[in-house]
Amino acid sequence: MREIAPSIPHQLRLDGRRILITGAAGGIGAATARVCFELGATVLLTDTSSCEVLAAELTRDGKPASWTQTDVTNPLTPKQLAEWCGELDALILSHGIYKAIDWDSEDWDEQTSIAFEVNLRASMRLAREFANQMARKGNGRIVFVGSVAALTGGTFPGVGPHYAISKGGIHTLVRYLAARYTPSGLLINGVAPGTIDTPMLKDINLEQAIARQPLKRAAKPEEVAWPIAFLCSQGASFISGAILDVNGGNYMRP
Repeated sequence: MREIAPSIPHQLRLDGRRILITGAAGGIGAATARVCFELGATVLLTDTSSCEVLAAELTRDGKPASWTQTDVTNPLTPKQLAEWCGELDALILSHGIYKAIDWDSEDWDEQTSIAFEVNLRASMRLAREFANQMARKGNGRIVFVGSVAALTGGTFPGVGPHYAISKGGIHTLVRYLAARYTPSGLLINGVAPGTIDTPMLKDINLEQAIARQPLKRAAKPEEVAWPIAFLCSQGASFISGAILDVNGGNYMRP
């Protein structure tokens, strides 16, 4: 693990903060865990897959990061996680599922149900469980991982309505919760990544997708993780209800 340059302003560091990260076993979630750890946070990891290797990597004072294996679609999971991790300073909801389908796919209905359950309903349940607890403290951060697909309807073939709409729901959820909780001091935001080189995109033609990108490449997961970490820091103390675009100029809002 490389050491963060000491010149990073304290407003951008996360020293002393307890941060729960879902979807932490790989992709954006794992990259975010590494960045938050580097910035001084105590990271708590959860995923449907094992986080054991990552937890061992993120060791401080000889003690690995804490992790637990969960199914975010289980309605009991939010309460179990709340009991497991205790009070939090930030919650990063980076879990998600993607399968390339189109409007005419035979399994459209089944894949829509799965995408809504994992990407949207599970996030709603987790936010509902933790938001009141964090609001009572008078501070805290929740960061959701949305998608540029929620803004464009899909930037390459295979981004079916199931994924785009589930991520559009995430963007709406950010605004709804920010309007509800910002007066308490709990700041709620999201990021909307573009094409990111993660295992989630194994079923798409990445070369075709990259051809449409102004930067002519997919982003590394770390390039999304740093903006997420920023939204958890004191440097973002006056940001709430925002969706931060991290798409390499692929979509520019008017």
